[in-house]
Amino acid sequence: MTLDRPRFPLPALLAAALLCAVPVRFAAAAPNDSDVRLEVSGLRDAKGRVGCLLFATADGFPSDHAKAHAEKQAVVEGGRATCVFADVPTGTYAAIVWHDENVNGKLDKNFVGIPQEGYGASNDVRPAFSAPGFKESSFAVKAGTVTRMSIRMGY
Repeated sequence: MTLDRPRFPLPALLAAALLCAVPVRFAAAAPNDSDVRLEVSGLRDAKGRVGCLLFATADGFPSDHAKAHAEKQAVVEGGRATCVFADVPTGTYAAIVWHDENVNGKLDKNFVGIPQEGYGASNDVRPAFSAPGFKESSFAVKAGTVTRMSIRMGY
């Protein structure tokens, strides 16, 4: 007595293997679809733009553009601006925003280092005699969510 094994054509086997692999690929990408929305208020005028830096570590926070996780600019409308960072991985972040009134891409300071344009940090951290720190400004980004931070511009 001989047993016959069922035979599957090679193209059918390849198609089945591809169909099984596709859902795994998409399932792995889904947790990284978190967004961060920085909603900035208290702008004194509509000049220029609002610059936004998002940092994933304390290294470079709050002013080193090269060490920021991402950078955005937003239009000022009605004393408000919003920077949206899409596809932000899960983790801890801190943000800094500034009113770039002369559109030179940086926060202008006087000769002793005091800001001459408005700025703000996540959690509305605003120390009296120093720049905001990463730890005090940090917030969590969770998978598959939209994290909203309201930041009041200070001058």
